[in-house]
Amino acid sequence: MNKIIKLSLSIIILLCAILPYLTASDKSGALETISSIGVAGIAILIAIFFLAIAFYCKALQKCLTLIAPQNRKATPKSVWYMFLMPFNFIEDFFIMINISNSLEEEAKHNNKLSSIKDFGMITGIGWSIAQILSFVPNIAGQIAGAFGIVLWIIHWRFIIKINKLLITN
Repeated sequence: MNKIIKLSLSIIILLCAILPYLTASDKSGALETISSIGVAGIAILIAIFFLAIAFYCKALQKCLTLIAPQNRKATPKSVWYMFLMPFNFIEDFFIMINISNSLEEEAKHNNKLSSIKDFGMITGIGWSIAQILSFVPNIAGQIAGAFGIVLWIIHWRFIIKINKLLITN
């Protein structure tokens, strides 16, 4: 049932994302800005984007690996579902929730995380929402896309900090 809900929501988001392209008068937020750089620019941007996602997933996977198995809410390899587009738009929420909840559970048993009060839920869910809102037409989508990138980077830096804390002896 959970997979059916995720798939249904993914299809709805995909339809909402392509809807502005079906009418000639509408332009899509962040996608309109991206399309203005040409085919070669888009190819380079896509390569850089997927490389960044790979490094981010690697940091998330490392984070879950460093958490005791009994405290994990997901397997470390599950973070790679971020590459399953458009499924990822919904799955990213579950990934962020699972990592945050895993960190919170780990903090109950691991003194290395005693100074952490926020387990990344706000920035993780924030960038997940912003990436969906980036499909809103015109400037609203562009602002949401830019805000999403900022939140994504903040969350990524947080995960790197957590990984360093968990590695230290």
